[in-house]
Amino acid sequence: MKRRDVLCGLGAGATIGLIGAPARGAPAPAALLGPPDPRWLVSEREAMAWHRSKDSRGPALTGNDSWRAFLQFLEERLGAFGCVDVHRSPWAFKRMVSSVWPDASQWGLISNGRRVHVANFGASCGITGRDGVTAPLVLWDPDAKPEVAGKIVVYRPVPRSDVRDAFSGSDYEYLTPFDSWPVEGKPVSQEQHGTHSISDAVWDEMTATATFVAEMRDRKPAGIVFAMNLNRAATEGLYTFPVPALYDFPSVYVDRLVGDAIIADARDHATATIRVEGALVDSEAYQLIAYLPGRDYGTERDEQVQLRTHTDGPSISQDDGALGLLGVVKYMSRIPRADRPRTLMIELDCRHFMPGAERAWANQDYFEKMPRAGDKIVALIAMEHLGQIEYVADGDAIRPSGRSLPTWVYATSNQAVIDEAFKAARDNQVRSAVIRSPGRPGAHGEPQGPWYGMGSGARFRGIPGYGVQGDLGAYWAHSGRIDRFDPRSFRRQVAMFCQLTGFLMASDLTKLQAPKVDRASEPVPRNLRQ
Repeated sequence: MKRRDVLCGLGAGATIGLIGAPARGAPAPAALLGPPDPRWLVSEREAMAWHRSKDSRGPALTGNDSWRAFLQFLEERLGAFGCVDVHRSPWAFKRMVSSVWPDASQWGLISNGRRVHVANFGASCGITGRDGVTAPLVLWDPDAKPEVAGKIVVYRPVPRSDVRDAFSGSDYEYLTPFDSWPVEGKPVSQEQHGTHSISDAVWDEMTATATFVAEMRDRKPAGIVFAMNLNRAATEGLYTFPVPALYDFPSVYVDRLVGDAIIADARDHATATIRVEGALVDSEAYQLIAYLPGRDYGTERDEQVQLRTHTDGPSISQDDGALGLLGVVKYMSRIPRADRPRTLMIELDCRHFMPGAERAWANQDYFEKMPRAGDKIVALIAMEHLGQIEYVADGDAIRPSGRSLPTWVYATSNQAVIDEAFKAARDNQVRSAVIRSPGRPGAHGEPQGPWYGMGSGARFRGIPGYGVQGDLGAYWAHSGRIDRFDPRSFRRQVAMFCQLTGFLMASDLTKLQAPKVDRASEPVPRNLRQ
């Protein structure tokens, strides 16, 4: 880290020089250069109000009442901040609905005659009647795979020690110091894995269950019990990711202690009853598109910086990148249109937690339907998972680790682009920022892993770009509500990306280019395979 600090001191001067070389046309205003004006930023109080409004209706999953209200709020606020040509790109789909955690009235499990606590049902799973499905239990053995047709399979994920290495253990370009939370300034570990965060374990376990659904599709089990290795708090409301396409057998999640008892029942060849009542309902999905006009909007000279995120997720902050982008738009709206060198093109996607995720709805992507929509895009910004807190296990509970949660910042492979990311993180006091640029050696000469998140498209287009996301752990579940939201971290992350958006709006982009990456050559990370 010290070596990179020295390099940053050298690189920052070069970056400032690039900022001073504006986009074509009139010079860029000072408001786009360097740290943002704090008077124009979203305040912690406003950030909390936005998130309270979102949280009041529960998880925003595409097509449900909460998601529709969230999208309506975003659409109205984008209009209020001066966006134009706001429109929807819709399509119809079917989604599975049941009672939503903590309301377990429509799902449950009886094992060997005992009613047991269930943490959640599996996303996109099959539906039963009120009486559920009764069948013998069978314990899954990955080495000696049993016959499962007509049986309720008990699946305990086998921990994969390296499953998150490409994400949290890879090399990096720069780090900002890990700091204490919520009171800053206390000594804390500076190692990336210094707190035994629940993030690694939850990510490993949850993605393993999605993979197991894919393995079971053609085996025709009567149901699945996911007997997790996680404690009760980490399992409560857990939502399968990557989200499977709809499948025709029920599944439920149970925590480690409940799972131990059900595994014992399976070994005794006991019988169980699994119940997931609900319905498949016709719903509408849509991507929301809007533009904050630059001075050349509507002309052949117009150039656009794309802002993108997803609007669906199980918790308070899985999908709050849309509120982060709203904060960026709010800030940029304070700059007169004549002083905005480039237009902001806002794309709010909705496919991340839909059945089958983005791959199942690829033909509904806005840029597939409107192939010329990207012609004027010259740079890209993506934001996800903001304002989060790092948690550790504490018996059957989880509690804050006392250290700020890492913020992963990805930058395209150009030294000035990378240096500006680090400068923006430091200028805006973003704690625990890990700056990465996949495809080149990091600070220790090692690979920096794959690019996670929605900003990776910048590399495939061969344009400058950034992506940001908070690490996850306590936010893959419906239990991740407003009490786990950190408005201070959110505001700092938004401030950082206001600065980076200004950088891409005002800079001479010919000096910020990086080699185009072939999408087909990018391997799928192991923990996202199904």
